[in-house]
Amino acid sequence: MFAEASEVAEGELQLYTGKVGVGGFDFEFGDIVAETTLDRRSSFTREEQNGVVRAQNVEWGDNWVHHLSATEIFEDKNQRRKRGAEVEEVEKRQERSRTVHITFNTCLQPISNATAVSGALPQPPQLQVFVSNSTRNKSPGPDVQGKVQYVVPIDGGFGSLDISVTGDIWVGVYAAKLPAAYKGLWNEESPWNYELALSTGEPYHGFRDNQFLYLVDADDSSALLVTGNMTDHSSQDGGTDETSIKDLKDPSYHPYTMYAQNRNITSRFEGLEKSYCAVRQLAQIRSANTDVSMTTRGLGNLPKQQFHLKELNRSSEYWGYLARPRNKSVSDTSGILWKPLQLNTKKDGNCQIIYNLPFCSEVAYAVPSNPTVFGDLNNLTNFYDDLAKNWWQNFTYSLQQIQCNASSSAQYSLIRNCDDCAAAYKNWLCAVTIPRCMDYSSVLPYLAERSSNKLFWNATVQGWQKRPWMPTLSQDEVNDWTKSGGWLENGNQSMSRVPSRNIKIDEIVKPGAYKEIRPCKDLCWSLVQSCPSPLGFSCPIDGSWGKEMSYGERDSRGDITCSYLGAVYALSSASRIIVGGGSWWMLAVALTTIVWSSL
Repeated sequence: MFAEASEVAEGELQLYTGKVGVGGFDFEFGDIVAETTLDRRSSFTREEQNGVVRAQNVEWGDNWVHHLSATEIFEDKNQRRKRGAEVEEVEKRQERSRTVHITFNTCLQPISNATAVSGALPQPPQLQVFVSNSTRNKSPGPDVQGKVQYVVPIDGGFGSLDISVTGDIWVGVYAAKLPAAYKGLWNEESPWNYELALSTGEPYHGFRDNQFLYLVDADDSSALLVTGNMTDHSSQDGGTDETSIKDLKDPSYHPYTMYAQNRNITSRFEGLEKSYCAVRQLAQIRSANTDVSMTTRGLGNLPKQQFHLKELNRSSEYWGYLARPRNKSVSDTSGILWKPLQLNTKKDGNCQIIYNLPFCSEVAYAVPSNPTVFGDLNNLTNFYDDLAKNWWQNFTYSLQQIQCNASSSAQYSLIRNCDDCAAAYKNWLCAVTIPRCMDYSSVLPYLAERSSNKLFWNATVQGWQKRPWMPTLSQDEVNDWTKSGGWLENGNQSMSRVPSRNIKIDEIVKPGAYKEIRPCKDLCWSLVQSCPSPLGFSCPIDGSWGKEMSYGERDSRGDITCSYLGAVYALSSASRIIVGGGSWWMLAVALTTIVWSSL
């Protein structure tokens, strides 16, 4: 969406104070200023080319006027050279006006001197941008009166305007004057830097105030995120429409990129969060810290781009920025930026993200882990995937005893068949064999405690720890911990001894105490409904201890309060349509497990 422009009609006076207030400080924009300002305003003019962008610096109190001629706007030299002079003359007579897309990004801003003044420092004021398409106003700006001009609102370092022109246009970019009283507040040698694009083609810069990036899960040092579905109508969901089906089938097709910033670390682009140029240059986490791939996992099983952000700090809050560069040439800095997504890393250190599993391909979340035991992430991934595959093999032997190819009158169900049963069992199996891990220190009410009296085994130092980052315990401390009930201390002793859902996790992984997002109970229902009764599947009764320990309930607001395959935060409230054996059926919630001791 383009920002609305404020037009000053010809012959009217522009009501403009010439000042902008930021954090309690007033900054002059007008030429008539008090003697306390440092310097008089300097003005510069630059000729521009249609669709060609060059970064420009502007100092405190200065301004630049950018001029795009009618020749640049209306003359397509290559095309008209081919058509000939006669056609060119006809087209010139027919052309009455043309739309110019004006987009603006502030890339850098003055650096504050943190020790210059006490207390919180304000951000430098936004640059101001004025546009004129009248020969009577070739220097549009804050002091112009009685002449036509447009104000392009700059918010977060971004501004845009579509304007219909019949001739030349002029764009004035103004930086505030810095009063002498605030001379030490910012580094005077660090100017603003900006990109101004004037194009009759597509807009050069863009900002989308909607969401097309979603959090899958995070551990203590990384996060997994995905875009929305990438289709030819992605714009309806906040993305960009894909024009090539061939591209979407190419695993190396990565049109989007991602940046991230730790909110506890002061950012140089604070106040410029809507500027693709600023985020691209200044964000703390960039493409070098990210594994990027395509996936069809999750909602709709349609193409999505996924990002595995790495080298994040433990127990920290980040902003994640999705961007789509156009990459038309090496010098092309154009692109679209989306509003940031908030994400938080885990604290305890014994949950780790796995994804792209060969068998349980829809699994993508943090699982109970121990880097000192497995080392490489692939080893941990294979451990969990192999557990599920082994149980799957046993199930196939049982399913072979069912007359799956019998006539419709002899089948166990008129609406479900063995393919439906196999799909439901696989969803259930992967969910209950591979638990979704959360910090034991988390107080979220829907989490289930696992192995509360267990300690983390550090295979590197051959010792037990309460947390991977805590000191190694002596044998006496280990014995006291186990007897006391662990993290529950003198609480419910039976609860403290509830092991992991799969006993091999405690025996081999040895992650210590953690909490689990329990599988959604409807997978159990789906499994019972989809499979023949001789297989003996059943679900625990609502309100029973087995149900409360084994299954969770879905949240209608989009939070992941129970685990299901393909779960994504902010999308988990949506209904999913699953295809099984040629019939369509609605999955309202997601995973469940038959009984606590099934595995």
